[in-house]
Amino acid sequence: MSTRNPRTRILRRAAAVATAATAALALLSSPAAAEEADERTGTRSGAEASAQQSWLYDPAVVPNPRTSLAHSFSRGTAQIRFGTYQGTQYGWGRALNANADHWIRFEVDLNGDRSWDMYNAWRVGARIYTRGYPTSSSAARAFRACIVVNPGDGCVSGGNGTYWW
Repeated sequence: MSTRNPRTRILRRAAAVATAATAALALLSSPAAAEEADERTGTRSGAEASAQQSWLYDPAVVPNPRTSLAHSFSRGTAQIRFGTYQGTQYGWGRALNANADHWIRFEVDLNGDRSWDMYNAWRVGARIYTRGYPTSSSAARAFRACIVVNPGDGCVSGGNGTYWW
């Protein structure tokens, strides 16, 4: 039977804990983890089943985007932008002149009640625009964008952001 020095066991445990902590810190400081902290997406219960299209991760790929609506207030200017990419027209939100710690939030109404069913939000310091969502000729689909302090804060038409488009 081998007897180990208690001090050696303590040092080995400390080294194992330090190694685990270093690995965890590296994982948390990775670009993917940082990006996740800078973006939020939400869906109301039941809305995902009716949402058959998917988000366009980076609307910067859309050639010749246009602005459909804009609302300026004390936090900056919230815009709804739109354009066509690979045959599909998308809408998304963009913030101008906003604090880097604020968020640009883009809300999607899927059923015409003018209440958000899905949203995407980005911290302005990471990216000044949201993901894009496919537009529709149906009056049931509408978008609005706003600038909020926290990503879970909702849009208020004409208050902190645009009206529905």
